[in-house]
Amino acid sequence: MPGLQDGPQGHPDSLQLDARSPDGAPEGGAPEAGDSSGEQRVTWLELFFDLIFVTAFDQLAKRLGDAPTGYNLLVFVLMFAAVWWAWAGNTTFAARYGNDSRAYRLGTLVQLLTLGTLCLTLRGDLSDTGMAFGLAYTANRLVLVAMYLLTLRSHPEGAAFARGQALGFGAAAVFWFASAFLQGTAELLAWGVALAIDVLTPILGRDRQRRAMPHQEHLPERVGLLQIIALGGIVTEVVAGSRQQELRWADQAPAFLALLTAVALWRLYFEQARALPVLAAHRAGRVGSLLAWLYGHLPFTLSIVMLAVGFGHGIADEESARDAIDRQFVAWPLVLVSLTLLFLRWNAARVTGHRFPDLSAVTIGLIAPVGVAIAFLPLGTLATHAVACAVILLAAVVTALDPSTRRLGKIEEALGASGTPV
Repeated sequence: MPGLQDGPQGHPDSLQLDARSPDGAPEGGAPEAGDSSGEQRVTWLELFFDLIFVTAFDQLAKRLGDAPTGYNLLVFVLMFAAVWWAWAGNTTFAARYGNDSRAYRLGTLVQLLTLGTLCLTLRGDLSDTGMAFGLAYTANRLVLVAMYLLTLRSHPEGAAFARGQALGFGAAAVFWFASAFLQGTAELLAWGVALAIDVLTPILGRDRQRRAMPHQEHLPERVGLLQIIALGGIVTEVVAGSRQQELRWADQAPAFLALLTAVALWRLYFEQARALPVLAAHRAGRVGSLLAWLYGHLPFTLSIVMLAVGFGHGIADEESARDAIDRQFVAWPLVLVSLTLLFLRWNAARVTGHRFPDLSAVTIGLIAPVGVAIAFLPLGTLATHAVACAVILLAAVVTALDPSTRRLGKIEEALGASGTPV
């Protein structure tokens, strides 16, 4: 890639991204919806909005733990994707258009009410709660549509993008509304179609996103806050499970290992150069890398919540018959954690021309086969938690000490500190 300056061992220590959009026009020549170079702090309202997901993730975790069947796993994944997408819709809007407008503040307050209703439905039987879930989510989508339409006058330069988002999310709302009056397989199919439309809407409008780029600091900060909420769910589930056991070292050792795993996961995630794809989108118009980065966090957050279920129930359950099930909810989330972290690191390396895989990537990749081994080996709770903790802790330590991680961090810091390529 032109503009790379090689450091030791051929790694780039600095980077000059070509500040042009894919159509050849200078990226800086296109006005953006918000001021992505200025400061945009997370507001109290946004923090309050994010806190509703503490409850949402807790209810979803309890739903999965109460009935760990194949059908309930499918419902859990669909519900989780919907809840995550409700968060993403609000978060990306704030990052694009600012978080201090009347449209955003009023829209967010109404969305809080729809999400509160959603939380009431996340644990119930779909025959009883499916209608309320569908109607609440329809309302959530329609509020987002209204928020985008209200930007047409205040941000005319991004009108084409805003109209496309409103059209796509409005079409998804039709299917969410229809799902409220369906049951069984038809209801789940309607959810799937609606989610597909929601996910595809930003992708199909990515060429127009250059007129409405999300704030380069605000979006990564909000994404990071959601991961902290998900990791906090591990603590909640572990404490709830530990209360079922005697307060003795032998009984509490699995809980300690699970908590240590949560700390190592926090370190492993936040040690990465997390904002590089967002910065690259601003500097070189690489919107695809930005969307890949954002969407990659859906399976990562999902895996953390599922891991919380595995840890918590593994500690609480005293029936040996449940050990195998609880072990699966540790094993396969570990595989998903590995794959998503690898994807996020690859995406960051790709936009900088950094060598991949590096030492950190190889170590993170080892988590996946270890997770598969846990799934098929007859391990007890203590051994399962010990192996999971060891492999996550190893990856966190290696990533923290890896010179490649520091080099990517320096590139991210330099790009973030400058409004022009470095």
